[in-house]
Amino acid sequence: MLFPDGIVAQPDVLAQSAKTLREAIPHLPRPGVADVIALVGIGASEHAARSAAAVWRDQGLRAFAVSSSELQSSTTHGADILVGLSESGRSAETVAALGRATGATRVGVTNFADSPLAEVTEHLLELESGPDSPVYTTGYTATLQALGLLGEAWGGHSTDWGSLPDLASAVLESAPSVIDEIAPVFEAARAIDVVASGAFTSSAGEGALMLRESARVLTASHETFNYLHGPMEPLDQETACLIIGDGREVRLARDTSDLGCPTLLITSRDDIESRGALTVLRLPATESPLAQAVLQIVPIQLMGWAIASNRGLAVDGFRYHQDDTKLS
Repeated sequence: MLFPDGIVAQPDVLAQSAKTLREAIPHLPRPGVADVIALVGIGASEHAARSAAAVWRDQGLRAFAVSSSELQSSTTHGADILVGLSESGRSAETVAALGRATGATRVGVTNFADSPLAEVTEHLLELESGPDSPVYTTGYTATLQALGLLGEAWGGHSTDWGSLPDLASAVLESAPSVIDEIAPVFEAARAIDVVASGAFTSSAGEGALMLRESARVLTASHETFNYLHGPMEPLDQETACLIIGDGREVRLARDTSDLGCPTLLITSRDDIESRGALTVLRLPATESPLAQAVLQIVPIQLMGWAIASNRGLAVDGFRYHQDDTKLS
């Protein structure tokens, strides 16, 4: 699947995957009240894990996220349940981390039941999200949805996920007009800072990663409040800012645009208007923060494709492939 095809396929994939997940999740063992849950991943999966951990804690689960690279050579993990995330099921560091773990229940979240990840876990939650693009689209948003549904089931909560495919379709219809206008400005920038906080940190992390992978632009991801403590210092008119959220991010977006930085604010608030160097892209609001993160990544994917296609990039693979990151 090519990158632009993956972007537009997401509403249908989310609907298809959700049906499978709702049938499978009740068959997974539920954590005990005192159980500690570690969400383990690398790359896009690690970004998803960090947002999910924040949401799960708000739902009463004792959850934290950790990079697979920190656990791949250690048997010490501090958790009762390890949830390993890998869309392909072949991420070498994640398989190594789960494979070495002892004294914990291991759950794999993947798109492939016959993957190496499945071999090192006792329980598997299969996404059934179909083929994905080389720069992840459908697999990433299906993983966010899976973590949202799993966390709610384990934490005893329930929000409306049934409307997410239609909301994603609405974003795919409304966002291109905004993205097409601002993408050339972001393409011309020396660097792009991508900023978010809390449950939306995945949108900053994956957004920055995906723009590097697809459009080959220089990006950096930042947590909002940390960004206020020094990382803003290099800002100038050649630095673009992509800011995601509804809280302190709004004031930050106004500040960066006042500095002359081309700024795109992705928000669900309806009381913020575009002005000067500030462009506002409004999204529908969802009940679940992880569902909101699904919607947030879609316009960033569209920006990646707009810049990539303008540069003549097919986004059909990686220039600098490393042969030890994926298992066969």
